[in-house]
Amino acid sequence: MSFSSLAKQELCRLEELRDCCALAELAALLHGCAILHLGREGWRLSLSTESPAVARRTALLLKHVFLVSPQLNTLQRRRLGRSKVYRLTLGPGPEVLQILLKTGLMRQSEEGLTFTRAVPGSILRRNCCRYAYMRGAFLATGYLNDPEKGYHLEICGTDAEYAASLCRWLNRQGLRARVVSRKEVQVVYIKDSEQIVTFLSMVGAHKALLEMENVRVEKDMRNRVNRIVNCEQANIEKTLSASQRQVEAIQSLERLGGLWRLSPALLKTAELRLEYPDATLQELGEYFSPPVGKSAVNHRLRKLEQLACEWKEKLGEE
Repeated sequence: MSFSSLAKQELCRLEELRDCCALAELAALLHGCAILHLGREGWRLSLSTESPAVARRTALLLKHVFLVSPQLNTLQRRRLGRSKVYRLTLGPGPEVLQILLKTGLMRQSEEGLTFTRAVPGSILRRNCCRYAYMRGAFLATGYLNDPEKGYHLEICGTDAEYAASLCRWLNRQGLRARVVSRKEVQVVYIKDSEQIVTFLSMVGAHKALLEMENVRVEKDMRNRVNRIVNCEQANIEKTLSASQRQVEAIQSLERLGGLWRLSPALLKTAELRLEYPDATLQELGEYFSPPVGKSAVNHRLRKLEQLACEWKEKLGEE
């Protein structure tokens, strides 16, 4: 089962909803994936989902808020892996119009009734209701990527008004959401891991949040270890490259007869470098008696390289 499905199952098990929060969550579910039909007998409302948990949650919310029980049908898709689709249907009847008006899908004005999927701010005045609406939007058409593969949360819809309104509303809640068109689908998405964690905390998906945090900690630890290893590897390669260059310079001085003209300190440095070609500057300094510092060793080795270059130029050797 996907990480997204596990998060939705967790949210569908939440209990003890206030009436206002139940209405807000139901409104988001209907705004996200409900379809409205007008026939001779009146309005009919249907909602389809591939998640049995979301279907049960929606039916319970309808019964909790409006005291109605929708008809449930299970359909088998012929394509896309032959997955099941759970369809809830209400109406026709007067209760459908009541639901549409209360959830903000239908709004009354001087010009009459207007159908809209814009976020209904009138029922989202409390923080608990705002979080409930976010939860319903995610349950309706949301997707959460497996954090092992990357950080991505999205809420899809075919209605541009709904996507634009939801994006603006999420940004007002402090979440940096964006909208992108994907073929005929409008996608509201969040990419930042901190923002996704905040979203999960707001909607109540605490187990998914903890799992994501564990993955984040493990990934950060792996990245930190990799950086340390890469840095140490680069330092080792740098040390070996410098050591090889220094050994070649000392051997050139020895071949050209320049070693006997060196000062005792430089001569000792040359002898130790030839004896310990893989040693770091600090390790090489500890072989002196008394020990000398890293900067002193580095200065002497650079002097040896400089002298080797001068002797080559003096004797016309390339």
